[in-house]
Amino acid sequence: MFLKIGKNSIVKANHIDIHPSVEIGDNVQIHCDSIKIGKFGKIGNDVKINCKSFEAGSWLFMWDRVEVGRGGNTGPNSNVKIGNHVGIFEGTIINPSESVEIGNDVGIGGEVMIWTHGAWLDVTQGFPSDFGPVKIGNNVWLPARCIVLPNVTIGDDSVIGIGSTINRDIPSGCLAAGAPCKVIKENCYPKELNKEELERKCLEIINNWCKLHRDKNIKNVIVEYEDGRIILKQGIDESINIYHYHMAHTYYDVKKKEMTGHVNYISEDLRDYLRREGIKIYTDKPFKSIKQEWL
Repeated sequence: MFLKIGKNSIVKANHIDIHPSVEIGDNVQIHCDSIKIGKFGKIGNDVKINCKSFEAGSWLFMWDRVEVGRGGNTGPNSNVKIGNHVGIFEGTIINPSESVEIGNDVGIGGEVMIWTHGAWLDVTQGFPSDFGPVKIGNNVWLPARCIVLPNVTIGDDSVIGIGSTINRDIPSGCLAAGAPCKVIKENCYPKELNKEELERKCLEIINNWCKLHRDKNIKNVIVEYEDGRIILKQGIDESINIYHYHMAHTYYDVKKKEMTGHVNYISEDLRDYLRREGIKIYTDKPFKSIKQEWL
């Protein structure tokens, strides 16, 4: 396994620790004192990372045109630390004039802006300035076009409304939205579904995945739900002898986030589809789906 670096991409740092499974796209510019990226990280095209230190755990998904840097990115506190299983989408800006810390299982939507400094006019004339770190907890969804200002902490298990401006701390487990951002519901996440609700949600996901079978040329499969598990049954022909035909089973435990049993390109497609619904099952393989025939 070798690190994949795209065309016209540069990684320049005094200390480099990038797992060989990482993929870096085209026209990527990385300039740091130290950089560390865990296994199965993926960085898209036209990404810029400029800060003192950049550290990301496993399964980082940083898509096209993300920029880490801008004003003050060479200061002593210009450090970015990102946990495991984090998605950062198109056009997002992270400004590490001061430190930025992002927890595990965080989703950051397209064109989000995270600022750790805000200053332009002369402070000796009474104009405002603001410098301070940003901390985002675990299991947070920060959707498209949100703006996070300096000295803000967003607690664990929180969901922010699209296009919000976060200029104050947000507590854990809440729904918050607006400009400025305000708490709408407290202590509402995470919510454990009862058996009937969980079954209904899983059957809905199964039904929607099966609608893709024709375009993906998926055949000879049965998908069922049983007591917290989605079960994929595939017809497998192990030889030209029809008597060796049997059903291979793959089990997806939606509570424990575990996958066991038979693994092939179809079972991986379902694992990737479950990720679309936020049910992320991490294995020793990157996520991969079957492309529809029209693609």
